[in-house]
Amino acid sequence: MDRRIKTGFSILGGAALGFSGITALIAHEAVSKKPLLLPKIFALLDSGEQNNNEYSVEYSPEKYNEYDAWCTSKNSEEFEMTARDGAKLYSCFIPAEKQSNIYVLCAHGYRGTRYGDFGGQAKFYHSLGFNVILIDQRAQGKSGGKYIGFGCFEALDLIDWINFYSKKFGNRIKFIVAGISMGGATVCMLSGHSELPKNVVCIISDCAYTSADEEIKYCLKHYARLPSEPFLTLANTVNSKTAGYSFKAADALSSVKNAKVPMLFIHGGADDFVPTEMVYRLYDACPTEKDLLIVKKAIHAQSFFADPENYQRKVKEFIGKFVNI
Repeated sequence: MDRRIKTGFSILGGAALGFSGITALIAHEAVSKKPLLLPKIFALLDSGEQNNNEYSVEYSPEKYNEYDAWCTSKNSEEFEMTARDGAKLYSCFIPAEKQSNIYVLCAHGYRGTRYGDFGGQAKFYHSLGFNVILIDQRAQGKSGGKYIGFGCFEALDLIDWINFYSKKFGNRIKFIVAGISMGGATVCMLSGHSELPKNVVCIISDCAYTSADEEIKYCLKHYARLPSEPFLTLANTVNSKTAGYSFKAADALSSVKNAKVPMLFIHGGADDFVPTEMVYRLYDACPTEKDLLIVKKAIHAQSFFADPENYQRKVKEFIGKFVNI
């Protein structure tokens, strides 16, 4: 997914130079549930993806389909929730093989899917004896909502999902909350939120950006070959009016400074989409018990596949401090 988005930014950058409405184009494509150009760009990229040496069988479309089939075969059940702003959101609940009061809530990445981004990890968490919840982030997958929030809206959605499942299965259940890419930034924003539910025992953030503003600035420079200003300031203005938030408000770093629960940070050492340096700033800012895993050869959002043994070892070691495995 990260290669398509990177190339998509490059193509959009070239196209945007010929548009008088460059700001509206960038802002719309970034957050809309129904973007104008990205689906066409992604379709072109997908046609040549099999020959891309960044991908291997471990995270090929075939492997994603395998995880999809696995998730749906485990007596899974789909639940619908109405978010506080009225959006209809959906999740897949995979019950533990034996009764467990531990629930792992998984938040996928930007333009990702619940099975594609978390199928492998879901299988891993389930093997530990946990219940697993895979959500469709708002404005993605089956979930409603007009705009992606880069974590601004999604952190509130996570709170609502935790409260939804707590009401359904009892307040004595405990949550491990995990997120990848935009989902990783979202769980960082959850970590210091004033409404963070007390039954969240720890958070796992994989390849998160420090803020949406910094991430978009990075992508404009490295993939669209555009200066961040005045485009980013104008995009923030447009997005504030249309989607109701500024990219600056999607600030994972500021939230982590107020984290209330233990956090594990994971990042690929070869990540050139969300640069690896961002995870060090997040880790350093976190005031709670914390740990860090850098998977040296992993590109964006592929640490689990690049080194599954060390990834699973580190996660088990970390969460084992707070729940029984």
